[in-house]
Parts: sequence; C-alpha cells; structure tokens
Amino acid sequence: MKYKLIALAVSGALLAACGSDNDNYVTPENVTVQAYDGGVRNIEAFYNCGDGDMLMGTTGGGGFLEIGLGNFPEFTENPDQCVVSFGPTQGAVDEVNSKDMSEVQYIVPLELYEPNTVIAATPYTTLINKRIEELEAAGEDVIIDDIIDDVFEDSLPEGTDLSDAQKRQLLSDPDAALASMSTEQSTNVQAATIALSDALVAQPNRSSEDLTNVTQTISTSLAADPDFPVNQTTGKPTYIDVSEDLKDETAFNDVVAQEPDPEEPLPDDTLQDGEELPEEPPAVIPPPGEEGPPPTGGTGGTTG
Repeated sequence: MKYKLIALAVSGALLAACGSDNDNYVTPENVTVQAYDGGVRNIEAFYNCGDGDMLMGTTGGGGFLEIGLGNFPEFTENPDQCVVSFGPTQGAVDEVNSKDMSEVQYIVPLELYEPNTVIAATPYTTLINKRIEELEAAGEDVIIDDIIDDVFEDSLPEGTDLSDAQKRQLLSDPDAALASMSTEQSTNVQAATIALSDALVAQPNRSSEDLTNVTQTISTSLAADPDFPVNQTTGKPTYIDVSEDLKDETAFNDVVAQEPDPEEPLPDDTLQDGEELPEEPPAVIPPPGEEGPPPTGGTGGTTG
C-alpha cells in the first residue's frame, strides 16, 4: 500500500470562483475539504479571511469534511481571499498507517489558489507559504513558479527529476501526481513529504533553507531503505516519526550540517509498521436549517 500525502481538497466547482474575475463562478452543491494521508481522521479544518482562524469542522472517514451550502459564505464565496489550514488537533490520526497526527499543521497560501483546480494542503504548500513570507519580509519579489522549483529541488533526494506539471499537480492532486511517477520518483517524493512533515512539527520557526536541508538528508536515507514504503516482511505500510528527535536544537542542527547520503542508514527501530483503521463515513455539515447545525466558528490553529 503506497504512502499518500496529506491534502486538503476543495471542490473544483467552488474553485471556479478563484482569481480576480469571478464571472465564471459556478455554485457548488457543497464544499468538501479533505485531510489526506490515506485519510487524516479527526483533524480540524480552518479558514482565515482576515479575521482570524474560523473553525469549519473536523474530518471523519477518509479524512473528509463535507460542508453544505450556506455555511461560511465569507470563505465559500471568495476562497481566493482566504487562507486554509488543518490542525493542530489532538487525536488526529492517519487512517492508512495509524500514525499520530496531533501536532500536524498545514497551510495553503493564497498564491497557490487557481481557478478550476483542487487545492491540496501538504507539507510542501506549508513550506512554500514559509518561503513566501521570508521573501516578503526581505522586500523581494514573490515569483511562485520559482519558489515551487526551489523547494522541490532543495528538499527531494538527488536525482528526483519532476516535470513542472508533476510539481504543480503535487500541490493540487498529489495522488494523481504520484501515480504519474516512476517507482523511484514516487518513493522519493513520499519520503521527502514525511521528513518535511516531521521537520515542520519539530521546528516550525526554522528557516525554509534549514527545513529543506533536513528534509533532503532524512528522505535520502528513508527512500533508500528497502522497507519503505512497505515492510517487505510483514507487508504493512511503514512510516517514520523523527519529530521528537528533531525538537532538540542540537540534533536538528546536526542534520542540517550533514550531507545527504543514501548509504547512511536510519537509526535502529526508526521505521514503524502501521495499521489501517476501519472505515467510517465522512463528517458532514448540512446546509443551515437542516438536521445537525454547523459549528459557529472560533479560533484554533494558526495560519503562520
């Protein structure tokens, strides 16, 4: 079973409203957000349209949260004006491999919204958001295509050559992007995504340069391990969690200083076997007036 990426899916009909000209807006029947790593169950989804984080709800089976029309109009009517994020949420869990996702947070910067696309919130959209903030703070131009090229080149194991289309698709439909890749490419991308996720949990305030260095070093060793992404003996999906180790500043700095080396093995017992959770239906917020009123919103995670 392949390891899939964390993602946030917003219905394509909704995203026809994105951009400066909303004449082509098509009213969707509902808006669906999805935390996807397989599925990330029990993680909260937020939007921020300038007034702070507002809670939309918590994902259910498959990592889905389906939002009926009439809820959160400030977001659904102008999604290109709002930042979307997931977590952190105590009890969030990866349905595919049972990894604890309680400390995870992912952000979709405004610059990644495009008309008629599904938007994914992944460690990479979060890293891109950080790079954008760094450039803006330095008074430099934000050229999104250059940022996308840089973060992938700096963080993926050496030799992972992705097309521009694959890079973009990883930020909008990561499952389809992985399916378009060779086995080696897919393994490298999955390894880097996991490593970046743990690095962001451990040291969210470190520079994008440090985060990409750590990601490339760890993912180079992880991708070279024969028991990733599936344990060859047990047949179970594998995962790595080095977030606690990386919370130590000295340990993090040591990894920053290392050169990526596929011959450098991971520490003993780093790879863990996971268990797939039983299926359950998605969470649903019905339209106002129907049974089960939506949440009123509130503060939760941050948006960077």
